[in-house]
Amino acid sequence: MKDPVLVIDIGNTSTTTALVDADGVRELRRFLRKDGVETNLPRAIDVYGRTALRGIAVGSVVPDLTPAWRDVFARAIGVEAWELVPGGPLEIPVTYPAPRTIGADRLANAVAAVRTVGAPVVVADFGTALTFDIVLEDDGYIGGVIAPGIEMMYSYFGEKTALLPKLTPEPTDKIIGKTTAEAMHAGAHYGYRGMVREIFHEIRKKTGLDGMNLVATGGFASQVLHDFDEPVILSPTLTLEGLAFARAYACNESL
Repeated sequence: MKDPVLVIDIGNTSTTTALVDADGVRELRRFLRKDGVETNLPRAIDVYGRTALRGIAVGSVVPDLTPAWRDVFARAIGVEAWELVPGGPLEIPVTYPAPRTIGADRLANAVAAVRTVGAPVVVADFGTALTFDIVLEDDGYIGGVIAPGIEMMYSYFGEKTALLPKLTPEPTDKIIGKTTAEAMHAGAHYGYRGMVREIFHEIRKKTGLDGMNLVATGGFASQVLHDFDEPVILSPTLTLEGLAFARAYACNESL
């Protein structure tokens, strides 16, 4: 069996790492950062420094933090790092007018979704922001939708009102709240699901592809889409798999 690839997904609030090989994803870690400062490299070195690796695949939406993981971390554990750079070669076509402005995580999601379920497909990533990305059979990646993440909705309550409490997202089965907190949870939970449903409906309507699959990933995907009334494929490690697939294609390797 080939040595695994270490994948590093640098997001807005945390960096997620894992080992990926032909058997799937393992040794997943999520390193939270405080006040935007990255202090997790020593911990990551402790986790992966003694692992035999084939290489490193990096995807980042935080340019200021990329060199720390791509260069410093890679040198520390003695493995070459490859970065998924928007505009670079991919195994799917990209017909989006400005390909270099697409987030690396969104491209990784698109690659993995096509590998997993094929095109056409819509990928919804429930992270700090909620993104929808559309991949068609012939045109490949054509663009998407960016909406606020559910944590932003909850934060807005507390930041922009004097009397509403600051809450964290959680599911609810109550549509009529009997307390302020219950009412807020109901509005956020059902309102957010309604937004997801409407965006997906309009994507299918505009593309004329009623049967296209919806693949969901990100930390809040399972919570928001619990008992969702549309078929959805939950894939928590989609971005990590996509980074490994993208590196394998660029390096002319197989997992």
